[in-house]
Amino acid sequence: MPAELHLSKLDVALRQLETAITLYFHYADPISIHTLTAAAYNVLRNIKTHRGVDFTMLKDAEQVYPHMRDKFRSVLNEAENFFKHADRDPDDTIAFAPDLSDILLIEACEIYGRLTGERRPILTLYIAWFCIRNPQYYKSVPQVNYLNKEYQETDRLLYFREILPGASNQCR
Repeated sequence: MPAELHLSKLDVALRQLETAITLYFHYADPISIHTLTAAAYNVLRNIKTHRGVDFTMLKDAEQVYPHMRDKFRSVLNEAENFFKHADRDPDDTIAFAPDLSDILLIEACEIYGRLTGERRPILTLYIAWFCIRNPQYYKSVPQVNYLNKEYQETDRLLYFREILPGASNQCR
């Protein structure tokens, strides 16, 4: 391990996203996945705001009724805050739905690309997986020429192992 790492905020967000995605495809701990995803999401959201970039993110809640925005953000932030803090509620419990991580992760991957103009292999891999698994949300599922199998019913670890090399070559 190096004595020091010199990192930008975008470097940190990318590392958090890539680690969260790797954990996701390996069926690792959903709490760790969510915590890393939420941290990256918030860094990217702050960068977007600081740069004055004009696009809305889910946590901005602009499409939510004004009187419901605080409640909406509270629901989105509940697990993130529960996983990070115990100052007010050390004996509390939570019912956590890991699917929330998928929503934050897909948006964070897309936002990273919009902020940097980069197509990172693991992020591209996750975006394609999410679109393939959730076609009901998209006008069209991305055509990725290294996807030559049907992955709707496939194990995500198999997808990760088979597709990552092709994604790495496509994103260069």
